Amino acid sequence: MDSALLRLLAMRMRGGLRLRLMQLASLRGVLFFLVLGGIAWLLITTGQLNPKTQLFDGAGLASPVLRDQIDTFMPLSLLAMTLLTVLLTTGPSFHFSPTEINLLFVGPFSRRDLILYKFIAYATGAALSAALIAPFAQSQTGSVLSAFTASFLTLLFVQLNSAAVGMAWQKVEGTRFARLKWPVTGVICTVALAAIAYAWASPDYNLFDLLSGLRQSWIGTVILIPYIPFAELFLAQTLFPQLALWATVATLINVALLWAVIRLDGHTSERSLREHARMSDRWERMKQGGSFWATERSEIPSIRHAPMLGGLGPMAWRQAIKAVRNSSKLIAVFLVGAGCTGPLSSMAGISIIGDRAMVALFFFFGYILPRTLICDFRGDLTRMETYKTLPIAPWRICMGQLVVQVLLAYLIALTMIVSVFLFEESMAAPVALALAAFALPLTLLIYAIENTIFLLFPAKLIPMGRADFEFLGRALIEFIAKASVIVVAVSLAIGVGSITFMMFKTTLLLPALASWLSLILIAGVAVIVMQYAFRRFVVAEAFD
Repeated sequence: MDSALLRLLAMRMRGGLRLRLMQLASLRGVLFFLVLGGIAWLLITTGQLNPKTQLFDGAGLASPVLRDQIDTFMPLSLLAMTLLTVLLTTGPSFHFSPTEINLLFVGPFSRRDLILYKFIAYATGAALSAALIAPFAQSQTGSVLSAFTASFLTLLFVQLNSAAVGMAWQKVEGTRFARLKWPVTGVICTVALAAIAYAWASPDYNLFDLLSGLRQSWIGTVILIPYIPFAELFLAQTLFPQLALWATVATLINVALLWAVIRLDGHTSERSLREHARMSDRWERMKQGGSFWATERSEIPSIRHAPMLGGLGPMAWRQAIKAVRNSSKLIAVFLVGAGCTGPLSSMAGISIIGDRAMVALFFFFGYILPRTLICDFRGDLTRMETYKTLPIAPWRICMGQLVVQVLLAYLIALTMIVSVFLFEESMAAPVALALAAFALPLTLLIYAIENTIFLLFPAKLIPMGRADFEFLGRALIEFIAKASVIVVAVSLAIGVGSITFMMFKTTLLLPALASWLSLILIAGVAVIVMQYAFRRFVVAEAFD
């Protein structure tokens, strides 16, 4: 690779380190560091990193049950990611910013040098992410070195495999083989639905048993050969020969993928440039209040004057109009998906009120939904200066930004609760009513925390490329911080309800009401903290 690009990489890393140190010296940086350190300390002191920790199904982290699950489902997950890359191939394989395109693409550098330059940048991000993952994976792998090696090589594989598969499909597009995409997709979906129906019809056989049987069959083994070494990395018990052997195999696979990416890049360079421009346009649209996932804008009639409500009404109405114009299709998809939760879980034999299902639902409502449906401060970067100069109380501005986002998320949650209530026999009507009541303050708390973090630490809400490891690491830390606050809030609300029950010895109605009021109070405190973050937001420090 050209020495100028190596020097540019070194300067970028040095500049990034200097920027992080400057941020750490600020009040926000100190708070961020204390929160991160507190989370790590809690995980260590509570035994979450101990190999004897029990999982939801009672299996320890070092138990044969978990090892079988990793060996079975990790290769299948990597295969699913590959298939989704082909089906939803959007965005450039390696993202170059507009500045890099303007300066590097016209320089005396070959395409191979530019791909290697970007790969090294991604590898640096993967190393940082692996360093964050290593303490959590150490309990399974046995040592920090093995955990770091397994995480680092797997993250590199995710990026390179996604890039190689995406480029290969881009090369195929325009040929007669591209016509097979949707017929093959239809066949795969039909087979998957038939398998789910079969698992639902068999009382002693569920979807996980079906996937396990596929993994253990010779056909599944042949299909999953490229993915099995990365599962074996996390299952290696000794550094030598097991870890050394599988690390060598994984490295060879990554080298082969990098070679394939360099070879395929010559056939997809023009489309890559178009994708870079499209990604930049989408980010600019997000800063102006649009949705990243919206591809079309729908024109709908609007009223001439929104209700004032002390200044809260116009902002809430504007966010509602923006949601309908930019994200109507996305909202419809989420509502349909929420409505199908009950019948699909019943067909798959999965209890929606089980521990694993509750964790999946929390991940959906706490991470996926806030990141995709954006109708608050996070989509109004270009209007922050206007908001700061409005003669309106900051708490009204904050509530005006939150009300539409909270109501949309609450509507999706209600749809899911009704769907589960109709198809889940173990969910009684009082439980469904309690979930519907507690979902509203919990949703307000989630989005108040989400906006507070964004106002204190503004950052891009979309990954730059298919595997932006800096984005993934930051999103992971934010999710852990948000989950910790929510767990503490829910624990406090449950504690108030328990104390109320022990004091009055009544039915569960009064303790439930006390817990609900406590959760509303905590959500109100979160809005006050959000107001403080809005006051401290400096428009001049906003990123491009």
